[in-house]
Amino acid sequence: MNGMSVKTVLFAGILGGIWLVIITYLGSNAGTMSAPYDIMTIGGMRSINDPVLALFFLYPFVLSFTSAIVFGMVRTSLEGPEIRRGLLFGLIMILLVMIPSLYVIYTSMTYPPGFFIGSVFTDMIGFPVLGILYARIWSGITDTKMANSPGSPE
Repeated sequence: MNGMSVKTVLFAGILGGIWLVIITYLGSNAGTMSAPYDIMTIGGMRSINDPVLALFFLYPFVLSFTSAIVFGMVRTSLEGPEIRRGLLFGLIMILLVMIPSLYVIYTSMTYPPGFFIGSVFTDMIGFPVLGILYARIWSGITDTKMANSPGSPE
């Protein structure tokens, strides 16, 4: 996988998933506080008693693992210090995930304004921080490998 280890992707995916759960919770609360709504009453949502709905709550981890794989593939194309690389990756996520998703939802569904406020809050903060997290994880691994390589300065 382009020089990335499964352990790195697993570590980044788990940490990133935890971060996305936290920021999604905060974003959802920001949306419902600014324009109250109940996600479970929106048309098209499965019943709270439907066991398949439990898979919906794994979304932050699905997104985190897939984006960790993508970060591992493109990380050498991102220039600058780790924060800049992370912010650039966050911008890529905003362009490829947030904008198309909100476009499709806005143009095809009648979701309440609070949903969009929460989604924008979650993605505009969550994706850049996720990118920085990935950049730090991959930088730490690179630094460790360099420090442990033969002939490295001590």
